Amino acid sequence: MLRAWLEKPLRPGATTVTLSPEESGHLVRSLRARRGDVVVVLDGTGMIAEGRLSSADGNAAIVELLKVSRAPESSPQITLVQSMPKGGTMDDLVRSVAEAGVNEIQPLMTARCEVRLDAERSQAKAERWRDQVIEACKQCGNPWAAKVQTPNYFRAWCDALAPIADGELRLTASLEIDAEPVGLLQLTGITRIVWLVGPEGDLNPEELAAARHAGFRPISLGHAVLRAENAALACVIATQVLSQQVKRA
Repeated sequence: MLRAWLEKPLRPGATTVTLSPEESGHLVRSLRARRGDVVVVLDGTGMIAEGRLSSADGNAAIVELLKVSRAPESSPQITLVQSMPKGGTMDDLVRSVAEAGVNEIQPLMTARCEVRLDAERSQAKAERWRDQVIEACKQCGNPWAAKVQTPNYFRAWCDALAPIADGELRLTASLEIDAEPVGLLQLTGITRIVWLVGPEGDLNPEELAAARHAGFRPISLGHAVLRAENAALACVIATQVLSQQVKRA
């Protein structure tokens, strides 16, 4: 299945779309799409448009739209607050949770996080991760693009948290001895879940205490100690499985 990305939301009533030069080049030159090929166009706002390539221009490809629908938003909405792992691991993490359907990603610099970014590098990293989200959506067909926030320090992020809203659940993927098993979570009536995932070695005691004070419940993902990127994906998948059980009940 050929998929293409629109940089701006699809205009209501549009019958054709012209892809950006970058997207056109990827579709025509890299994927070798030809006139008449079926292309699914996504814009990250839930829109799914099926069409045919009417102009295989490598700089301005045109897709004639045949059918347009909008996917419902997922419920509960999932926000991942992630202490950034080093190297390229965060890139892989962003891609995997975006494919899995996370709604928002807030990268954090924590006490045990080896990554430290100034304002310029933070913005550059955020832009790179937004590109990773787009690639993930095109790969798996997810019509809703996760919002990637600019990296922040744990204390600044924690201090800026609003009071817990109705229907909101705050959880920490934790190695603490009193952490609740993830399978026992009750999600009835929950519309938003915020998962806080620490770095290798977990958050330090001060950060864990601050998270509890902000309403985060420590949750165990099982007996195995997962790498940060695997823990993040496990949080998203577990949330979706448990929410489906609620909907089927």
